[in-house]
Amino acid sequence: MSILLTLQNLNLTFGEKVIFDHAELTIHKGDRIGLIGLNGQGKSTLFNILQEKIRPDISTPAFAYDKSNEHFDIFLVPQELNIKDYKDLSIENYYLAFYPELYRIHKQLQEDYSQTDLFEKFEQLKGWEIQNSYVSYLKGFGMDQLDRSIENLSGGEKRKMAISIGLSSQAELILWDEPTNHLDIETIERIEDELLTSKKTFMIISHDRYLLNHTTDRIFHIERGKITNFKGTYLDYLEYLDEREAELKKNLDKLENRHRRELAWMHQGIKARGTRSKKRVEGFHNIQEGIKEIKSKVKQVVDLDLQHSGRKSKILLTIEDGSFSYGDRSIFESINLIVTKKNKIALMGPNGAGKTTLIKIMQEQLKLTSGHQKNLDGLKMIVFDQNRASLDDNKTPMEFLGEGNDFVTLGNGQKKHITSYLSDFLFDSNQAYRPISTLSGGEKNRLQLANFMKQAADLWVFDEPTNDLDIETIELLEKELKSYDAAVIIISHDRAFLDNTCKTTWIINDKNVEVFTGGYTQVAPYLHALELQKNQPDEKRTETQKSKDENKLTYADKKRLTVIEDEIHRAELALDKINESLAAFDFGDMNPETREQYESLNSDKSKSEQEVEELYREWEELSNKQ
Repeated sequence: MSILLTLQNLNLTFGEKVIFDHAELTIHKGDRIGLIGLNGQGKSTLFNILQEKIRPDISTPAFAYDKSNEHFDIFLVPQELNIKDYKDLSIENYYLAFYPELYRIHKQLQEDYSQTDLFEKFEQLKGWEIQNSYVSYLKGFGMDQLDRSIENLSGGEKRKMAISIGLSSQAELILWDEPTNHLDIETIERIEDELLTSKKTFMIISHDRYLLNHTTDRIFHIERGKITNFKGTYLDYLEYLDEREAELKKNLDKLENRHRRELAWMHQGIKARGTRSKKRVEGFHNIQEGIKEIKSKVKQVVDLDLQHSGRKSKILLTIEDGSFSYGDRSIFESINLIVTKKNKIALMGPNGAGKTTLIKIMQEQLKLTSGHQKNLDGLKMIVFDQNRASLDDNKTPMEFLGEGNDFVTLGNGQKKHITSYLSDFLFDSNQAYRPISTLSGGEKNRLQLANFMKQAADLWVFDEPTNDLDIETIELLEKELKSYDAAVIIISHDRAFLDNTCKTTWIINDKNVEVFTGGYTQVAPYLHALELQKNQPDEKRTETQKSKDENKLTYADKKRLTVIEDEIHRAELALDKINESLAAFDFGDMNPETREQYESLNSDKSKSEQEVEELYREWEELSNKQ
């Protein structure tokens, strides 16, 4: 593939913090790149460098940014839309906010609609083409009332607009910054489909590991000032990281054993001879440096010590035949739920289905309209919600967590020095004493998580906990929740997170709460069935329409019907064999040859699925004629 751009000798520091240290990257046409790394390590900064909004430090050798052509176009789809400066735009033409020249023409045409030269200029800049594509994507995401003002839109509607703007862009490189935040699973899967079929080059920052694994074929990982370039899926990269970490730990053990031996020699040599071999002394210091380097590379661990209140009661909460209404609007009808001490529950449902309302009912902030609810006496239920309280940017993390003390008291009564507690959440000692305003958005979220998890509770509720957290912190939060020995309810659109933490799923559907055993993977077929059911036409074909189709089988049709079912059976058997091969595939040996085999299997799977689908479509058409 042809090269779109390269960055070389990239150096950047903010004060004492090193963001990039002689980093480099190459992007090829058609690359689908997942950009990962801890929050605050430079992901958003890299986007700004690619757009030339930030200039790297002067260095030797000099920074080089080479593009395939001087008119190279890069388009950023941001996390947040600028609504304030474009209140004059409706949903239908909000895309203009991303195209200054088109927006200028639009404003001029509003003043004088007779300027035909402006219409020609608008067309030359592909304005109509971009608008038609944008509107088409909006409608695909279920947004039909396009003349509405943009000021009072929900977070999900704004995200759908941003996604539609990104998908309709004609730029050579699209940069996506957390595209799936605040979106329901149905919309996220639609985005996946669009990206999979897109021929555009793109780079995604996302905490959604399903999205990364399904849509990207290359991973850029920012760590310690460098950009690691890995060809393969996100799952392949995790396997590689596990192997790399295991090798690092093995080498560390070897070095530490050598270090102990050399240290013993150093002490013995001083006693015995009062002098030391220069070569062995140098070797000793080299070992120390080797240990230091490997330790810096071994993945840091966040210690998320989630506290339980210590209660022994097994049943925490029950709701029997519960219903709830806001005035004349019915939200729930006859729900029956129970929460026990060790439940790990995923609470799912489309936006607006009533997830937040259900939590407020459980907290007894809202009272059931009818039915019975019983909470354990003194039940302590703590909610970590997505509308997190704002931090005082003038305070330091030390002041925020300690509230005037050097030690923080945890939910189990243990006291811990704040710098030590902050290190559990990947903050270094310098950050403890710096204003919160100097932290990145992701680091602020990690600080709020640290503050939240000081407490103890009988039942924790996490409302979209993974929003704006980096993948490393999400994985470590998963690990803590899996080992936590008390009740947790998680509201999340992060499918991997739900899969890895929950053993029970509650799905809000049709004013009821349906209870399933298992995480997202187990309930996904049911969710897809609900979606198919929702998309069925409201009206069935009338008897008159049916009669028009009857008795239209030709001789060739009848002959075809006698063999097509056997063809479907053979095609499904072939697809099953391919799926079995994929399920048994060894990702631990992803060399170029095995990766080619894997890609070939995936290609065969797509062809086989298409063949089965086409055969079924033909069979249905023939069957409807009978």
